[in-house]
Amino acid sequence: MDSNHSVPVTSLFFEEVQLDLDNNFHPCMEKLHQEISDNVEQIREEIIAREWVKIFDGTILDVPVLGADASTVSRDYGEISTALAVGVVSSTCEEIKPKYFFQSVYGTSSETFNKVASYLRVAQELAALRYTCESGQWVMYDGSFTSLNWDLCKFAAAMPKDDTTVEDPDFLEWELVQDIYERCLLNRDSDWFSIFGGRGGTGAEKLISISKKGISKFYSKQLKALSGIITTAFIPSDKLILGLALKAGEYTKPVTYEQVFESSHGSKVQGYGKPHTADKSLETQHQQVELTFKNMQIVNFRPWPWSSVMTIHYNEQVCELDEVLGVVQAQTKTRSIMEPMPLYLADLLSKQATSVISLYGEVNVGRYPKLFSSFRTSARR
Repeated sequence: MDSNHSVPVTSLFFEEVQLDLDNNFHPCMEKLHQEISDNVEQIREEIIAREWVKIFDGTILDVPVLGADASTVSRDYGEISTALAVGVVSSTCEEIKPKYFFQSVYGTSSETFNKVASYLRVAQELAALRYTCESGQWVMYDGSFTSLNWDLCKFAAAMPKDDTTVEDPDFLEWELVQDIYERCLLNRDSDWFSIFGGRGGTGAEKLISISKKGISKFYSKQLKALSGIITTAFIPSDKLILGLALKAGEYTKPVTYEQVFESSHGSKVQGYGKPHTADKSLETQHQQVELTFKNMQIVNFRPWPWSSVMTIHYNEQVCELDEVLGVVQAQTKTRSIMEPMPLYLADLLSKQATSVISLYGEVNVGRYPKLFSSFRTSARR
């Protein structure tokens, strides 16, 4: 008898996965880690020599802070699919209660339906951010303003153009999100313009973003100490390198949005992709948002020895750097929680979307039993 028949199939699968880790992915990561670790001191010396690093000696601002986050989930129930997006607001003060902004849509199953979920997320994210910014409190956004901008551009690109007749849209279910697209962008009071507009590029006050992902490579492209790393074909991000080089209380010299994101996407502001709309009456609003991004500063900061390096976006027209760093340091004092407290709470709230999506499926199956039984082999998902 074949020895494979003497163990469960799942055991065979895990054996194959372990073999793959041993022979492929894991050794490459181990070698990359070793090469970067061997160069850490050289990297740090070069960063200090270039005067990129400063020590924060300002005041810790232990003030109320709101957190904003969003998540999406979609589930295919056969011919009928459901997409759900939730934007959440958390708070470190009792006066402002947690709040949900959610929306679900239903449509026929197709390979493009999952796109709807990401567009829903953008809309609910903006709704949550607008709510927080109207509170007058400090606001932390879980993500990058750059990513949020690009996601809205993708949303706009997928929608039918304002002045054309729709015959073959980029994705079949565009009608499911047309109303929220209009709410996001197609009026002067839209969520997008309310958050990032404002005369003089002011945008919303006391709004900062904390990016978990390493998007920018402004510093890493200039570090000669990285030339000895040959294992990987990509340049490590600033966040990865600075995460190894910065010590507690240190932050990098702020750089502009234009410096970090050099490539332009049809906008006067480098790196700022302008969401499409043919409505010329909104040109002023777009110019104000562009100026807000032009006023954006990006700084990397390690507030405590136990903290990871955080990439922070803030608008220098309405936020003082010392206050931004003081707020971040105050919200990361808990050793067992690696991210700022408002974002940790918001993340817990947003993850509830995963369990809620099952409720939509159960209710719909019970509400339309004949519809589901016409093609389902089971009444349950």
